[in-house]
Amino acid sequence: MQCSNQNDIVCRTSTFSVCKEIVFLVFLLVVSLPVFAQKKQLAQVKTFDQQLVPFKNVEISINGKDYIKVGTKGEAFVELDETDLPLKSIKIKDEKLETASWNYSKGIIEVIIRNKSYQLIQIFVKNQNNVALGNVGVTFEGKKTTVASTNSDGMFEIPIALEEKISSPNQFTINDYKSTKFQVIEGKSVLTVTKIEIVKESVAKPYFNDFDFSKLDSIQSLTVFYALFKNYPIKDMTDQEKARVDAKFNQLVQKLQGSAQSNGTPFIGKISDSSFVSDDIKNLLSQATMENETLEGQRSDFDQKIHIIQEKLESGMQNLDVKTRTTLLSDLARLEGVLVQNESKFYKNQNDYREIINSLKENFLDVEDLENRLSASEAQRLEEQRIFRQKLFATLTVAFLFAILLLLLVHFSTRLKKQKKELVRVNAEIQRINENLEGLVAERTKLLAGAVKELDTFLYRASHDLRSPVCSIIGLCNIALMLAKGESKELVEKMVTTTSTMDRLLKKLSLISEINQPSNFSSITMIDVVEKIKSNFIKEIEDQRVKLSIGCPADLVIYSYPNLIEIIVANLMENALFYSVLRDPENAQVTLAATIRNEQLEISVYDNGIGMEDTIMQRLFDMFFKGNENSKGSGLGLYIVQKSVQALDGTITVESEPGRFTKFIVYLPLKPMTFNPVKVLPEQTELQEIQ
Repeated sequence: MQCSNQNDIVCRTSTFSVCKEIVFLVFLLVVSLPVFAQKKQLAQVKTFDQQLVPFKNVEISINGKDYIKVGTKGEAFVELDETDLPLKSIKIKDEKLETASWNYSKGIIEVIIRNKSYQLIQIFVKNQNNVALGNVGVTFEGKKTTVASTNSDGMFEIPIALEEKISSPNQFTINDYKSTKFQVIEGKSVLTVTKIEIVKESVAKPYFNDFDFSKLDSIQSLTVFYALFKNYPIKDMTDQEKARVDAKFNQLVQKLQGSAQSNGTPFIGKISDSSFVSDDIKNLLSQATMENETLEGQRSDFDQKIHIIQEKLESGMQNLDVKTRTTLLSDLARLEGVLVQNESKFYKNQNDYREIINSLKENFLDVEDLENRLSASEAQRLEEQRIFRQKLFATLTVAFLFAILLLLLVHFSTRLKKQKKELVRVNAEIQRINENLEGLVAERTKLLAGAVKELDTFLYRASHDLRSPVCSIIGLCNIALMLAKGESKELVEKMVTTTSTMDRLLKKLSLISEINQPSNFSSITMIDVVEKIKSNFIKEIEDQRVKLSIGCPADLVIYSYPNLIEIIVANLMENALFYSVLRDPENAQVTLAATIRNEQLEISVYDNGIGMEDTIMQRLFDMFFKGNENSKGSGLGLYIVQKSVQALDGTITVESEPGRFTKFIVYLPLKPMTFNPVKVLPEQTELQEIQ
């Protein structure tokens, strides 16, 4: 083997220069990676059900963007902007599904999806004039109580159970409005309401029909006291009830007077543009408490005075003239009107106070929501700073590693330059050694080929020359058998057997040399070869009563080396005849078949003999190996078969079952390789090309 020294060194130097440029480009790419990563980020989306089984073929929208579809594995990839993190919302396109939860970590968005247990109903609210009622609060009483507010178009949404239906407009409650009709028009749910008109009644109302005197002490306002007792007939009260009502009235009047006489700046006057909100709320609370106590005192005094007036009227009503009575009735009517006005103002003030308090609560909630948003924004900013520091640290780490790598590359480059001259010298020495080695290999190969040729010649000549005296001995032994009698005849028979065995061994040794140098490449009619070999074994077949079956088409003709084909068939036939008789002499069977299959000649020899174990099959084709102790052969038969098959560029396989059968199958190509150029007739050359 020769080495191209100069080319190797040039290639290594060029490769090293290219590697340095690639490393530098990769370093620039890694350093600039965080800059680009701050704008776009690729994330993997995985969808699961509540049992954490992948949810397939569902479309989701992240932060209100376009819907993306996950595949059959419940996975997809999406590109996120910096403003998309942290995730604000994930929606499912299928209205029957909803997002139970989601989690974003290390570039993976895990979404848990569940079936909806409710449905969203959009309802439009309008008044009796078909005008949308916007920005009002609505309370729905269903399986669950839901509070919502209409938008500027008079629409609001409420969640209800899937099987729940809206059956009546009375399920909806709106302040100052009465729900009169609920209907579905062209697929839209419409709720019609009517404004509740507050009618001031001049006639007496039965305020006192359901009043419980045990709750009299709960009245803390003179106005409320008047509203309850102004139309109640005092004559229907018992003396005990009258005493309790008078006492309560006096208590409320005194309380009102005490509040009116209190000095100092009212609490409500302390509220200004420069005051704190917390102080303003406390002042409003103090003012409301003071007014409450004042009303209670006024009611007490008022009750006391009313009691005095009642006593005067009871004792002197009959003595009053008509004019005085008329004037008195007029004053009472005016007093009633003033009280009615006070009552109306009281209720109006209470409603205004409630609206102010609700407004303050909403502002407080808005401030709290703003604080929560600011906290979330600050947390997001801190998280982004942490991620940026991590990326910066990772970038610096990678840059440091690349710097170390560059230093190592420079160091190795210096060492490579120093080793360059040494490599030139070593490669030259190796080239010289390789040239000498090729000469040595060629010389040894030539000597080995000569030795093999001499060995084949020696084997052939020795086996051929040894057969001549052996054949002579066999002839003399046959003559001696005719003349010998008794014990001498038995000795001669043993000599004949031994000599015949030696003759078969010498014959097979001579066949080995013929296998290595085959000749006479020509056409072969397979049925003639089979019949010839059958005639060679006909005496043994008849003596052992072997049932021989032959399957070979009469028109089967191939081109090959006749000697090698005969060697293969003859040795397989000899082996099959021996082992078929060895197991069952009375039912010995041998089958010989030849056919063309898949552009190959297939020769199979089957016998119902003793079969063989796997351990024997592994050494079956070894030289001088005998598979059975009863074998009388030399152990060269199957070895010669394998050598012949290899010479014809074929293969041989064995199928066997101990105690039942053995089957050899030989596969030979129709155009075997020739070892030496053989002179053939022109018509033979034409037949080869046709095949």
